[in-house]
Amino acid sequence: MYNDGEDLNTERVYKRKRKRWERFDGYKVKGIPSFQKLIPYLMRTRDASTNYFEVTYDIGEVIKYLNEKNRNLEENIDSNNLINHYTYTLFFITLIVRILALRPHLNRFVSRKNIYQRHNIEIAFVVKKEFSDEGEESTAVENFERDSNIDDVRYKLHDSIKNVKKTIDDNTGDFVDTLMKFPNFIVRFVVWIFDALIFIGYCPAILRKIDSMQCSVMFSNVGSIGLKGAPHHHLYDRGTCSLLVSVGSIRKEKYLTDNGVEEKDVVDFKISMDERIADGFYFVKTFDILQKILQNPQQLDNRLKEVPIDE
Repeated sequence: MYNDGEDLNTERVYKRKRKRWERFDGYKVKGIPSFQKLIPYLMRTRDASTNYFEVTYDIGEVIKYLNEKNRNLEENIDSNNLINHYTYTLFFITLIVRILALRPHLNRFVSRKNIYQRHNIEIAFVVKKEFSDEGEESTAVENFERDSNIDDVRYKLHDSIKNVKKTIDDNTGDFVDTLMKFPNFIVRFVVWIFDALIFIGYCPAILRKIDSMQCSVMFSNVGSIGLKGAPHHHLYDRGTCSLLVSVGSIRKEKYLTDNGVEEKDVVDFKISMDERIADGFYFVKTFDILQKILQNPQQLDNRLKEVPIDE
């Protein structure tokens, strides 16, 4: 484990540099089969192209892993270690970052009938400032290096959630509050400006920070608010987000095994995916990789040494 002051940017894996005149969020993928190029013309909207997946995983090893890391954190706590505990939300977001790094086709999006590979891994997630009916919600978007381990994600996530709950740097919430004070025609015009900039692929950084629909994945841990089953959710036609992942509460389930009836800790994943970015075989193989990580979560302690580049 490293401390707050340690440099987290040393010895990072190769990162493709953005070329001149490329979109701010991605680059056009080469070598795509002709039929896949045709699909965006046949399926014109992201919502109409959504495939829904539902998977239940045994996360007994994940529970042991997080409990052990939190015990070590408490035993070694000092003035230089001010970061919060290892939570399920942290683990699931780290898991998503790792999957997108290993399976780069899932980090694609469709715009202007073309298929693009996103430059970065960007995760959007909802932060509830207070756990009450009146508690405000805000959406945060964080950019993660593709080789990130769980501690890289932990540091970024902690600062992001802390800032939103303290209403510091809550760019999205502040912008929406201000925008909705204007008449309807002004709101429609501002949204049109956002959509036009996304369409042409050039957008000022200040606007990208407040538009949560420009991301790799929208993630929701509904289990954190006590919801047992994760809901299915459609993708949004505006923006460039091609994946939406929701996770429910951890629950006990009984399974019939060779040793008799066993009780396991399981969790539901509900995933909505724009089927234009990758075929079903690619996604099914991704589930296998995801399951292997859940069975051996300790691998998230290490940064990836090699990350595939989708060019």
